Amino acid sequence: MTVGSKWATRLVAVGVMSLAAVVPAAATAGASAAAPVPADFAQQGYASSQVKVDYGCLVTFPGGSANMPYSLTFKVTAPNSVAPQGLFGIAFDPPVITPNPTFQSDVRDVELQFKLPANTTLLGYALFGGSGLGGSKTTVERKGNVLVLKATGPFLANTPFDLPSLLVGLKAGSNGLAQSATGGTGIDNPSFRWMRNSVTPGDPPGTLRPLLCEPPAPVKLSTTTVG
Repeated sequence: MTVGSKWATRLVAVGVMSLAAVVPAAATAGASAAAPVPADFAQQGYASSQVKVDYGCLVTFPGGSANMPYSLTFKVTAPNSVAPQGLFGIAFDPPVITPNPTFQSDVRDVELQFKLPANTTLLGYALFGGSGLGGSKTTVERKGNVLVLKATGPFLANTPFDLPSLLVGLKAGSNGLAQSATGGTGIDNPSFRWMRNSVTPGDPPGTLRPLLCEPPAPVKLSTTTVG
């Protein structure tokens, strides 16, 4: 969990997780289940939606490269509305991924980018849950208004893994829309990526090749009306 103060810790852990119905507050590390929820949070109604992101992915192989489609469906939880300067949260829940053994023996250095709403101030963020992670180290890197969820892996092919949910605590700005979206700007800074331990004929054992994925345009993940 990364936050700027004990108050922000409480905001993220109790407010986002419990009111977004991601996990019970009692299961949240670093926060008390009895901690009071700010009034701005308590008055909000959260809703979840399934958002499918269709990527175009660059893959390389001995002698060349190709583009291939890949899709991920995220469960995103956010309030429909919030008052100006009000506090709210968004939960980004990645899907279970099962690496295809046709292309790799394992994948590693997985990254997913999430763009935060422009009309907000980031108060803190936390990771919760996940499965099949083994000894993988999972972290979050902030790049301006983008949060990058990272997992070192390795994750074996034909074995499902589920990255943790990314939960963010935000303060709304003035009247308008607060929209989150996929991050990334192109293949040189992709929205989704990993390194695959290639089993492509012609690649020596241990050859690592990138999978670099970007949707044709940024995909909106959530919309909260500020006003």
